[in-house]
Amino acid sequence: MIYFFDNNISYRYVRMLAALDVAAKALREEFPEDITDCDLFDRLRGKDNVFITADESIRRREAEARALRQCGITALFLGPFWAKMLFWEQAIWLVSRWRRIDAFASSVAQGTCAELKRNGRALPFAL
Repeated sequence: MIYFFDNNISYRYVRMLAALDVAAKALREEFPEDITDCDLFDRLRGKDNVFITADESIRRREAEARALRQCGITALFLGPFWAKMLFWEQAIWLVSRWRRIDAFASSVAQGTCAELKRNGRALPFAL
C-alpha cells in the first residue's frame, strides 16, 4: 500500500515518513502538479493506494466526489484542525499518530473515506 499525499500537504512530511520506512509519496513526485483531482483519481484507480488530503472541498464538489467514489481508493481527509496547526505541530502530530492512521487504513475496505480527527481517530463517511 502506498500513501499518496496531496499537494496541499508539505512534501517534507512525506520525506519524514519515508525516512521512517513508510511507503509514502508526494503526488508531485509522480504526477504533474497541475493535475486535476478527477484525472488523479482516475490514474490511481484500481490500485492499493491511500490518498491523504487536507482539501475538504473535494467532498463538496460533485464531480470530484463522484470520481473519488468511482476510483475505489481509500481517502483520508485531515480535519479542520490541521490548517490551524503550525508546521512543526503538524509534523509532530503526523508522526505521533501514524501507527493509528496506518492501522485504520490497513483494516478498512478499499474505497473507504474517513476524516482524521485531532486525536488521530478516523471517522468513516459516505461521499
